[in-house]
Amino acid sequence: MTTERFGTREEVIRWIKEVGIDNKVTVIISRSDTETGKRGRSNKIIFGCDKGGKHKISDSGTQSASKKCGCPFKIRSTPAKDGSGWKIDVKCGLHNHGLPDRLEGHSFIGRLTTNEKQHVADLAKRHVAPRNILLSLQDKFPENVTRITQVYKHKSVIEKEIRGPRSEIQHLFKLIEDAGYVYWSRKKDDSEVVREIFWAHPDSVKLLNIFPIVLVMDSTYKTNKYRQPLFEIVGMTSTELTFAVGFAYMESEQTENFCWVLEKLKELFVKKDMCPQVILTDRDLALMKAIEVVFPNSINLLCRFHINKNVGAKCKQHVVNDLQKTIDTLWMEVVWASDEVEYGQRLHQLEQACVDYSGFINYVKDTWLTPHRHRFVGAWINRVLHLGNTTTNRVESAHWKLKQMLGNSIGDMVKCWEAMNNNLRLQLGNIRASFQKSFYEVENAHVSPFYGYLRGSVSRAALRRIAEELLRVDYVGTNRQICGCTLRTSYGLPCACELGRYRVGGIPIPIDAVHVHWRKLTMEVELEIGEDDGSEVDMTAAMDELWRRFRSLDVVGKRALRSRVCELAYPTMTTLCPPPEKIKTKGGAKKKGKKPADYDVYRDPSYHEYVDKASQSSQRQSQPSQTSKKIKLSKKQPQFIVQFPNHIRSYIEDVVNVESDGNCGFRVIASLHGYGEDGWSMVRRELGLELIDKDRSTLYDKLFSNRLSAVRESLMIESFGSQPPEKWMSLPDMGYLIANRYNVVLVCLGNPCITFFPMTSSHSPNVSIYCIGFVNQNHWVQVNMKEGFPLPPVTLDWKKFRSHIATTWMLGFAGRMQHWQLLTPVLA
Repeated sequence: MTTERFGTREEVIRWIKEVGIDNKVTVIISRSDTETGKRGRSNKIIFGCDKGGKHKISDSGTQSASKKCGCPFKIRSTPAKDGSGWKIDVKCGLHNHGLPDRLEGHSFIGRLTTNEKQHVADLAKRHVAPRNILLSLQDKFPENVTRITQVYKHKSVIEKEIRGPRSEIQHLFKLIEDAGYVYWSRKKDDSEVVREIFWAHPDSVKLLNIFPIVLVMDSTYKTNKYRQPLFEIVGMTSTELTFAVGFAYMESEQTENFCWVLEKLKELFVKKDMCPQVILTDRDLALMKAIEVVFPNSINLLCRFHINKNVGAKCKQHVVNDLQKTIDTLWMEVVWASDEVEYGQRLHQLEQACVDYSGFINYVKDTWLTPHRHRFVGAWINRVLHLGNTTTNRVESAHWKLKQMLGNSIGDMVKCWEAMNNNLRLQLGNIRASFQKSFYEVENAHVSPFYGYLRGSVSRAALRRIAEELLRVDYVGTNRQICGCTLRTSYGLPCACELGRYRVGGIPIPIDAVHVHWRKLTMEVELEIGEDDGSEVDMTAAMDELWRRFRSLDVVGKRALRSRVCELAYPTMTTLCPPPEKIKTKGGAKKKGKKPADYDVYRDPSYHEYVDKASQSSQRQSQPSQTSKKIKLSKKQPQFIVQFPNHIRSYIEDVVNVESDGNCGFRVIASLHGYGEDGWSMVRRELGLELIDKDRSTLYDKLFSNRLSAVRESLMIESFGSQPPEKWMSLPDMGYLIANRYNVVLVCLGNPCITFFPMTSSHSPNVSIYCIGFVNQNHWVQVNMKEGFPLPPVTLDWKKFRSHIATTWMLGFAGRMQHWQLLTPVLA
């Protein structure tokens, strides 16, 4: 093979393996020994093929495999007797198997070298995905044949080396301590299981005390393998960038849990009397109650976005499609009302439009307007210094960025903290850069002397808002009534009427006209405590008392006190542990009944998500047939639907055809009344009896006049089977008889479209509505409508001859008839 001598053991090993790789052979050390002076021990290395040895058959049920096939290849290397180095002897140079074309996928050849391991460690530290690490290895080391499995294994080795013997919580506390975080934790009663953990970055604490006016809070899920909710608190800088204040993993989302977290948040304020002026949340009643307890002087606003989404979802459930857009517009006008007078007017308009949708308007009032209008309606919140924050979008965006950094939801608390810390580092860098831009750079729109006192002293975000407000000066002037002064009250910036006065006076905007929030352009300041707050950070008395108690205790008491003190002094030695049981991540609880295809075991979707999903599903799926003769509104039978007015088509659920034999109109009424289609003869007979009813004979004499005998003749037939045209059901004559006889509302869709109310009875809230359609100029069909569909107008004869109490029908259905009138001119 070679006569070359090698100076050391390592050299011969390296040479043999390199030659083996060049020849597509994986050479391994089968056996080795080192001389120790004892009998039978000598320096030697036995090399063999990695396919040498016998395949051991296992009884395990797994799909195990082995590369062993008894390959006889064997090389022996020993030190030469003349002392010239290590020599190589080939004992068997044959293989009993073929050689591969390439070595990709080989576990031995794919082992990472020292340089490759360092490269993997560097990328893993930056949370690069394993697949991208593998691609980077292949780019940097072209000869690398490592598999992704080996990348995962080495990442695991790195994590174990970093953590060492520490538990998860011990390692978490070590990382938090090393980074200088402020943190608190508490455990469950009579247990070492952690209950809540709250932490805040030292720079976040600075930003909180510099910009304490508005905080936004919300919980998110799917961030850790224990499925604990993550509560995140964010604020806003003078440059309108979001900064994270603190994070808390909570056992549950109850008022008591929220109170504990908010109490820790309160301790982050340097001055005792400092607290956020505005706290923005979702309508989480437990959180709202906790805010009321911990921050009673703060104003709790609610997220407009989620309120509007939930109201829109409820609207989809209760209001017909064509009216939904109108209702949404009226609702938004209520939310954006600028004062209480306008609010009352807009609400009245909404109530009028929803007169037939009591479920929707009651939901809007009882759930939102009555208890919470001061938390989201413009008439009230425009008086609050919310700095433009009326939704929880800031914290929702922070959730998204964190989850992008996390990558998945199966990590422990250490991985979550590392992702948060990396996210914070990027966030703080952007904030510092934005301060510098506002300090040094001037936008073209702000070069005017009018901004002379503000440039470099006020953030560019504030200057942009002032510039936008300046456009209103031309029509506002100095009139405060027209101005409304929303920018002054909500943002702390000069409003249009103020700017008008400065312009008239020919003076630049004074710096004092801008709220101090917008004038803070650095975070490199030392936090100053109040005059009365110094005692809170003095531990002298507490330490003296601790020593006094320690000296007064017996041995057992001293051990117990020392243990408690050590928990504070050495947090990395804590006995706390994470939740012992993971919530199942695959499949929900085993219950009877099939779960939806997109069932999520991690969280319940929002109400509006349920409704949107149901709406999309109803659009994808057609309704099942009720009878074999029912005609769906599909591509198969377009001739009926297109014959109805455009504006009513979206309210039609389906059309039911009947036999065309001259009795079709009576067949439709019989089917609607529960007689079945074949009960048409009964309908003819009952309408004939109605016509001669003594209580309404005078009514019909006036209504039909000289047509009375013709109407009676049309109801009488000589034989079954097809009927001539003069025996067909005709409107409006039969419409009056049907409504009166069965005390129902009859709606005809045709040309024209007509509504028939009973003429001698009063309105009934539970009345049945029969809807029929006239198609092909000679045929009646049953039309099934959606709930709450618009009603066409009544005839002039109905208005002329109906009794006095029958006017209640039009009053009861006024909203639906107005809806028809709204739709008709728009689409005419």
